[in-house]
Amino acid sequence: METQQQRPLMMGRRRFVALAGGAISLLAFGGVGCAPSSPKTADTGLAPSYTAGTYSATAMGKKGDVVVEADFSDSRIEAVRVTPELETKRIADAAINQLTAQIVDCQTLQLDTVSGATLTSMAILGAMEDCVAQAGGDVKALKDAPGPEASAATEKLEADLVVVGAGASGMAAAVRAAQLGANVVVFEKNGNFGGNMLVSGGVLTYINAPEELRQQNNDGYQNYLETTLATVSDNYDVSPETVDLIRKQAKEWYDAGHTTTFNSLEWNTISNMIGQGGGTWEGTLAYSAGSIPLVEWLTELGIQWSPLFPIGGYPWPEYAAPTSASNGEGYCIAFDEEMERVPGTIDILFQTPAGEIIMENGKVMGIKGSCVDGTTYEVLGSHGVVFATGGYSGGPDLLIERDQEWGFKDMPRIPTTNASGHEGDGHRLIMGIGGTMFDFTPNCMLCIMNAQDSSIEGLIGGNGPLVNLQGQRVVNETGSRNDICRAIMDADGAVLYRISDKNGSGYAREDYMGESEESMVKYQRVYRENTLEELAEAIGADKAALVATIEDFNRHAESSETDDLGRSLYSASDVIKEPPFYACPNTWGTHISLDGISTNPETYAVISTTGEEIPGLYAIGELAGLNGVNCMYYGLDLANQMFEA
Repeated sequence: METQQQRPLMMGRRRFVALAGGAISLLAFGGVGCAPSSPKTADTGLAPSYTAGTYSATAMGKKGDVVVEADFSDSRIEAVRVTPELETKRIADAAINQLTAQIVDCQTLQLDTVSGATLTSMAILGAMEDCVAQAGGDVKALKDAPGPEASAATEKLEADLVVVGAGASGMAAAVRAAQLGANVVVFEKNGNFGGNMLVSGGVLTYINAPEELRQQNNDGYQNYLETTLATVSDNYDVSPETVDLIRKQAKEWYDAGHTTTFNSLEWNTISNMIGQGGGTWEGTLAYSAGSIPLVEWLTELGIQWSPLFPIGGYPWPEYAAPTSASNGEGYCIAFDEEMERVPGTIDILFQTPAGEIIMENGKVMGIKGSCVDGTTYEVLGSHGVVFATGGYSGGPDLLIERDQEWGFKDMPRIPTTNASGHEGDGHRLIMGIGGTMFDFTPNCMLCIMNAQDSSIEGLIGGNGPLVNLQGQRVVNETGSRNDICRAIMDADGAVLYRISDKNGSGYAREDYMGESEESMVKYQRVYRENTLEELAEAIGADKAALVATIEDFNRHAESSETDDLGRSLYSASDVIKEPPFYACPNTWGTHISLDGISTNPETYAVISTTGEEIPGLYAIGELAGLNGVNCMYYGLDLANQMFEA
């Protein structure tokens, strides 16, 4: 019988190799079949026996229930179907596609979880055990039955470009290079592409957004603009001349009759410096500037944009996300579609982390890595190797080693918003051949991580007040991310609750995060009650104090007056008066490693300990300190430099 692992590599403009998953139409596997033995009933040694029929079971995944339905004959598992209620689709599909095929083909539950989708994998296998038990089968025998047979093959490939990491910047580099006719091979540690943009909301700076996508200006936004410009030169690398320029730009915008919020490259640069807590004017300006051609390119790929909104620690409404899907899935959909049209090719080696940099006479020639199925891939790239493996915010060792402020070494657990696998593997490989890392201010933390599931996907409340269990506000909710994170760390249980009402419960509810209100209430990612007193009781907060806090907050929100915590920025939806009322439990997490591998900022070539470029080696994205979904620009720019003309 031909198993899914034995199907030949499918050729075409894009090719997905080695246990691919997700919303991908071409599936090819690494050439291994099942181990040549069948499970036996534990007590008798006989072949499996089931009561034929269809059985279903449910287990908790990362974000919600995962439902498994299995068809049994009297002697084997005939089919397995999985419905993930809330799992991130592209991540969950990798586990679903691989595990359902392996369960049926190999008649076993002795299977590895899928890289990047561990909790979904565990839910599928756990629910499948329940189905087997319902069918009268021997669960232990199936868990002892051999899994897929490991491959000992070595595949040697050649490409124009080798990319390590299939996240935002890596995929942008691969897709743009293929648009320009290049043949690209991508090594990816997880079972899907997309990386952190699948769990970060997928928001992108849209400086030149059209009028219809901008928010209406109001006194709160106007006060924030003026207050920020009055003090920014005292605290950041911003010259008085730049402040004067922005004032002139804003005046011209509103004098021209615009009623929506102003923006410019210079103003966005200030927003980024405040949000990340520092940086040089020149470097931050270059980062902001890259978002302009990036949005233009993504729009050419067919992406349509949401109305603009603020995000935690960045209160100016200048961010957008694709409307085609939640989180960063919209970018992946656009890349899927574009990969069908490009003149070049893209081979993605899923679940195949880079393990070695191939060098010859001091020049980087390619990458060697082993797939989870046992196949070793040695890939040479004629134009070089691009590392785009992300930051290290999910890697405790590097976090502790490079911590400048947060005290990570004294923490029993360091929570992170990052997708699985962002642990600093790329940093170590590059430093192992003489690359270096630069230092920066403390790592960027995120102050809007849901305390129930350590994600930012189940959040509501916009810029509503954050209260502790004493019912008090303790921080300016429109201040810097770092200030808000410190306040959360100091709170009972390291949680502050974002309070909102029917009107302010959020830009993030289903607009780009994708989860419904009812689902968030079901899994207690948000609490919903008809009175503030009932809401306080639901979260265990002081009732009288919470009511008094919200009354005081409303007075300032309605008048746009600066409060005792220094907040002056409000919008009409921030006022909390109309039931139902909501409390969303917010905690902190490591989000972005702002330092990274040292590179030539113009060419992205990696700099060695001697100060020279390492021939053939490039680094982009958060690995090189270039973070956020905006980092796709660096992949776009690098591919243009390599393959245009």
